[in-house]
Amino acid sequence: MTERTNRNGAPGPYPGGEGPINVYYDQPVAPRPPAEAKPRRRLRVTLIIIGVLVVLTAVTAAAGGLRAQPNGPVQSVAGRTVNQGLFDIQILDARSGRMKLSSFDPVANLLIVRMRVTDLGDKSYGVGSFVEGITAEPKPGKYAEPDLMDTQGDVNGQVTSEIHPRLPVVVQVVWKLGNATAPRTLTVALRLWEYGQSFTTDEFYWSVTKQSPIKAEVKVPVRLGATS
Repeated sequence: MTERTNRNGAPGPYPGGEGPINVYYDQPVAPRPPAEAKPRRRLRVTLIIIGVLVVLTAVTAAAGGLRAQPNGPVQSVAGRTVNQGLFDIQILDARSGRMKLSSFDPVANLLIVRMRVTDLGDKSYGVGSFVEGITAEPKPGKYAEPDLMDTQGDVNGQVTSEIHPRLPVVVQVVWKLGNATAPRTLTVALRLWEYGQSFTTDEFYWSVTKQSPIKAEVKVPVRLGATS
């Protein structure tokens, strides 16, 4: 049944000049949902999301994605290869005693550490530049710099002052001890080589300074009483 009525329910034009409207009295009217339906639905959605997050967290943790990252320098020992940023370094051994590096040198109290060094970059670096990233750590946070002049590289028995890309070089790093006694175990600290852009040009390059952070600390047993 269809009937035209005004706002007061009586037939006739709708007040305000809006014209007649059609009202269908026999059209069923859907009841309003209970007031608590929406909160329950939101709670159900929230619980589903929480459940999914729990499952994802468990899967990620099982895959190793949430493993705690170590703080501070990497701790290593002689014989293991450690990445220094630009170089891979494997410390071979250490010895100390009164010896001379060549037949022309006077006998001196020295500490010598041998390490195999591989340049991972695309250009060559001098042994002197490489040694800028090496220091001894007699006490935590205290550093002793090696002797740049006596440190040298060796490739198949030939002395070299250059480290070329992907050509392993055995570098003999020297500390002059004077009257000091060498420790039985030495900590060699490896500073981090970082890749960045020059402040004055567009060039990118590798660099290290004595203020660079320590990337790794390597424990090395020292053979005492060496003579050569």
